[in-house]
Amino acid sequence: MKLASRATINVALATGMILIILSIAASYLTINALISGTQSETRARETMLLLEQVVSEFKTAESSHRRHLLTNADQDLAAYRQSLVLSRQALERGRTASGASPDWRALEEVMTRRFELMELATAARQQQGQEAAAAIVGSRPNRQLHDEVDALVNGIKLAESQALERSKEETRQTAQTVKQLILLGGLLCLSVFGWAIQMISKTQEKRRRIEARLSDSEAMSRAVTESMAEGLVTATQEGRIVNANSAARHLFGYRLEDLVDQDVAMLLPTRYRMGFAAFFSSLGNRHRGFREWDVKVLGLRHDGVEFPVNVSFGDVNVSGRRLFTAIIHDITESNRISEALRDSEAQLRELTDAVPALIAYVDREERFQFHNRAYEEVFGLQREQIQNRTMLEVLGPQLYGRVKGYVQEALAGYSVRYEREHVTPGGERREYVMNYFPRYGEGDEQGTIIGFSSLGNDVTELKRIDRMKTEFVSTVSHELRTPLTSIRGSLGLVWGGVTGELPAQARNLVGIAKNNCERLIRLINDILDSEKIESGNMRFELQAMELEPLLEQSIADNEGFAEQHGVKLVLHKAKAPVRVCVDSDRLIQVVTNLLSNAIKFSLPGTAVQVALNVHAGRARVEISDKGPGIPDEFRERIFQKFSQADSSDTRQKGGTGLGLSISKAIVERMDGSIGFTTEDQVGTTFFFEFPVWREAPPVTAPMGLYEIARPRVLVCEDDPDVAKLIGMMLDKGGYDADMAHTAEQARDYLKMESYAAMTVDIKLPYENGLSLIRGMRANKRTARLPVLVLSVTAAEARQHAGNQALGISGWLDKPLDEQRLLDSLRRAIKARPGARPA
Repeated sequence: MKLASRATINVALATGMILIILSIAASYLTINALISGTQSETRARETMLLLEQVVSEFKTAESSHRRHLLTNADQDLAAYRQSLVLSRQALERGRTASGASPDWRALEEVMTRRFELMELATAARQQQGQEAAAAIVGSRPNRQLHDEVDALVNGIKLAESQALERSKEETRQTAQTVKQLILLGGLLCLSVFGWAIQMISKTQEKRRRIEARLSDSEAMSRAVTESMAEGLVTATQEGRIVNANSAARHLFGYRLEDLVDQDVAMLLPTRYRMGFAAFFSSLGNRHRGFREWDVKVLGLRHDGVEFPVNVSFGDVNVSGRRLFTAIIHDITESNRISEALRDSEAQLRELTDAVPALIAYVDREERFQFHNRAYEEVFGLQREQIQNRTMLEVLGPQLYGRVKGYVQEALAGYSVRYEREHVTPGGERREYVMNYFPRYGEGDEQGTIIGFSSLGNDVTELKRIDRMKTEFVSTVSHELRTPLTSIRGSLGLVWGGVTGELPAQARNLVGIAKNNCERLIRLINDILDSEKIESGNMRFELQAMELEPLLEQSIADNEGFAEQHGVKLVLHKAKAPVRVCVDSDRLIQVVTNLLSNAIKFSLPGTAVQVALNVHAGRARVEISDKGPGIPDEFRERIFQKFSQADSSDTRQKGGTGLGLSISKAIVERMDGSIGFTTEDQVGTTFFFEFPVWREAPPVTAPMGLYEIARPRVLVCEDDPDVAKLIGMMLDKGGYDADMAHTAEQARDYLKMESYAAMTVDIKLPYENGLSLIRGMRANKRTARLPVLVLSVTAAEARQHAGNQALGISGWLDKPLDEQRLLDSLRRAIKARPGARPA
């Protein structure tokens, strides 16, 4: 602001008067400070004199006291008494003069204790003699008191000297200050006029800067308003347009001069203007600074075209005048996109509703966020009874209890596939193959599971057809066996000459019939074996046996077939006997299939190599030929049923295409693995592997758990060294242990023996440890057996297991801590229902 000349003079005069008053006050205070400093100097000098008197009287008293102790004369005693009185009087005056300062009080206290010792020495001299008095005078407390008196006297002297010097310095500085104040007062009075002139200049400069900022702010505000993508219209409380930015003018098709001072209702269709006028007039009753968001109305362009807009209302205060603003956003395109999305969603729903499968999306809270019509039909529920409801509410407690473990696996990030049965409200039993596919979030939730998609295929009819097919194949195959047995027997007898010597031509015909009869029998046997494998009815008698004799037997059985093709069979033995746990008949069937294929595809004059070796605790059998190799396009489906490289192989080499499929199933059922390597025009090597059998401790006959001296624990661990280490820990802790190296061996032990507890490694060969435990919980005999999980990934496995009802007694990480293992084992056995102390 701009100050008037008179106001500036008044300010200057007032400032001058204030400076004069301040100078007088400063002078007065300075004179008082000089007087006070003089008084302080006087008091300091008086205190020094009193201190000297006190010291003098004290020294006199000490001297008289020493003479009395030496002479024991009455006049010396009288002199000592008089000096003592004078010392105390001087000390009292000094303490009073100093205002009872801490140093004087301390001096008085120390001298009083010194006088008391002097009195004790005097009494001792009179009663006990000079030596007793000398002992008191020469005692350590007396010397300490003497030193303390000296120290306090010196301290008081030093303090008073310093106070005197400070008083002198303060007096000198105060005098100097008086000079400076007088000079400063004059200078300040002279500077008042300069200050007034400077204030006027600064005020004028400030006003210019404010006007410039206001101009810049107004220009910036106009620029921002004009650059807005949304339309902005400002109107008075009466509804008259004050301003409209470029976007608003372009949106409605008007020039600014055509809008200013017009009724704002002109921007709406005629049928809405009356209602809008009432709404706009009500804005005046709103509190200042209000905001009204997202009001959807229809706008009217200059050319009469109506369009949807989204309007947000507010108010501003300009120069004390209240104006209302409307921010207008054209939502024509967003409405079109929303309608397209709704149409797309409707099409998607129509598509999924037409699919005869259960399709849904479930969020991380297990709530249905999407489902198709099949869910409503299968569960007999309405859409609102499923949407946003939990799986427990939709499936029911019984069905949800069966699938809860799979749901937890999906929400842990694993794809899940399983089969389940469902009874519809109409009582119909349906079978579904369910697939859960985890869904990961985006942005801040990237890498986090936010739900899973569910796809359930109705396989009821497929299952029924498959059962019909299986029953048909089984029935036909069994019915064909009876006549084929008669045909093979008859042909064999005729071929053997029971009807006499056959003519050469007839013998050839009988030989053809006999060979094809054998092929037909092998085909039927393969089909039956395949059906048994699929239905789970193929029985295995697993026993620990040496592998080499089985290979020798297979080679001997196929020598004749090899000679027909001009091929030799060569066995490469291992350095030491190798034992595996297998079904001997089934293993010979596998070796025969592989030898048969190798012989058929070997060139005449070559050899089929059969090699047996051991590596990393696994026995490996390799059967190699020198044939043409397996074509690239056939390698991926070589173990599928009825697979042949091409049709010419079937005609030229013969076979059903089931041998490799059956061999793979048999090997895997015996906890083995099978595979191959091949190279074009070089040959093919098929191989299979089994864990080497290690003898477990003798298994006693089943008996009651607590009828043995030491509890027995089953250790399921694939690594022999780790298993041996665990066994040693358990033996040291008072337990007997049996060792199983595969899930199948563990099941065999559980059938033969009762155990107090069991330890399981998660990463077992051919089968996951959790799968073994899940199967145990389904068996009444082992449903409550305490189980400890020992794994290098125990924490990860525990998270993966989720809330599945596996009844795990403890999760221990490897490397194992012996004491923790034994403590966990004891707690698990003790917590077993019905358990008694071991």
